[in-house]
Amino acid sequence: MKSGLVIGGGVVGLAIAGEIADIVDEIFLVEKESRCGEHASTRSSEVIHSGIYYKPESLKAKLCVEGNILLQEFCQKHTIPYRMVGKLMVAQSEEEVKNLLSLKKRAEQNEVMGVRFIDADEVQSMEPNVHAYAGLHVPTSGIIDSAAYLHTLESIATGKGVALVTKTKVVAVERKNGQFAVTTEVEGERQEQILVDILINAAGVYADKVAQMINPENDWQIFPVKGEAMFFRQNREKLKTFRHIYPAPVTYTLPDGSEGHTTGVHTTRRMDGRITVGPFYDENPEHEEDYKLTRTAKDFLEKISWILPALREEDLHPFQAGIQPKLKSKDFVLEGDREFENAYHC
Repeated sequence: MKSGLVIGGGVVGLAIAGEIADIVDEIFLVEKESRCGEHASTRSSEVIHSGIYYKPESLKAKLCVEGNILLQEFCQKHTIPYRMVGKLMVAQSEEEVKNLLSLKKRAEQNEVMGVRFIDADEVQSMEPNVHAYAGLHVPTSGIIDSAAYLHTLESIATGKGVALVTKTKVVAVERKNGQFAVTTEVEGERQEQILVDILINAAGVYADKVAQMINPENDWQIFPVKGEAMFFRQNREKLKTFRHIYPAPVTYTLPDGSEGHTTGVHTTRRMDGRITVGPFYDENPEHEEDYKLTRTAKDFLEKISWILPALREEDLHPFQAGIQPKLKSKDFVLEGDREFENAYHC
């Protein structure tokens, strides 16, 4: 009889648990919060990304492009609200046009379909309220109801017999007779060890710490990046947009010589009709769950007003903050443990 345990109840952990349930006899998922998805899974921009930014051949590029299609199919199958609204990246100078053309080339390398460079007149035709020198149209960008997505994954997992154990924090892992002995805490009190054959680490911003519990030789390092966002309502004709609107990315060189891109503060459509503005990044939050909003409407307006000139400070309202787990290795890690068979890290 094979047993498994997934650490982390976000969309990644839930999706894995639902799949693993088909091949093991007993599976548990432990989540330290009182319900699943309390962190990154429900504090994102809810964008369905196209895969235009990532280094070709990286896991990020491969999984994003393929995942874009699979996610749409999953939403259709399970009646999860989503819309492929597209994205418009806009330049404000000839110099920024070079960045758009560089990104178009990367999109082609990553096999992102339908990306087009457009001039100012076509930008104006597509988005009358947006100011731009030129643009890059990315039709495969969308928006999803992340709460509905999360609840669907949870229903699939529990429907297959996955035991969700909430308010339970993993504090230690050791090997015992070829199995994993997992020690947990509930409200600060240690519980009896859980013995399982397969262990999957999907702990998000804490995944590096869990990896080191499993095997101290694991040297992956995650640093939390905080993103803050505000929102506005399209309550005036001059505030209406039809797509996600991003500035041209700023290009920088990574230590391995490859190029990276920063997206900058942008607007994102939501399923409820509101438009979010963000993120304002902070790479030094107080801790991994620092959700305090510290930026003002004026801060956001200074970053976005050149794109949407009609937006005013009083239009902007606080929305949310979220923490993104960033790996110092730049790409995703999805692999088995270096020493222990049947332990896997995400």
